[in-house]
Amino acid sequence: MADPSIFDPLRIPVAALVWLDWRPYHFMLQPYHYLIRIAHIVSMSAFFGGIGLLDFRLMGWRGSVPLRSFAEHVLPWLWATFAVAVVTGAALFLYDPVQVGTHAYWTPKLIAIGLGLANALRFHRTGYVMALAAERQIPAAARIAGGVSLACWTMALVFACLNTEGAPKVLLR
Repeated sequence: MADPSIFDPLRIPVAALVWLDWRPYHFMLQPYHYLIRIAHIVSMSAFFGGIGLLDFRLMGWRGSVPLRSFAEHVLPWLWATFAVAVVTGAALFLYDPVQVGTHAYWTPKLIAIGLGLANALRFHRTGYVMALAAERQIPAAARIAGGVSLACWTMALVFACLNTEGAPKVLLR
């Protein structure tokens, strides 16, 4: 039974999760599960650290560092760490989709990731070039995009942490 949550209406239907459950994959991955989990946590941490630095720079912190050169160096690493996090996250999800998909904060985590990606896509299509061209003052649109990005990725991380363990059933004194 899934943990009750205000996000219940957004959950992936259990029938779909059961359909995704393929035991041969589960047993094949079982000896390597810990390696995939480690790779997921490390890549997710590296991504969050890099995106945090970029977002803080977009919001105007460390204004002495030119945004263009910083972005050119950090963006390839962000894409690489995000790709590893997605691949390992999908592998962990498919390892036991019923267990993972019924976590109370699984769907909100996916929504936060989607919002973070949508914010990045919108910013790259609208204000990224202006932000790179700015010599002194970062445009307001870039500052807002950086703040929204930081909020989305932080929420994804918070939801991931909330998924790791169920709520305590007994109050310990």
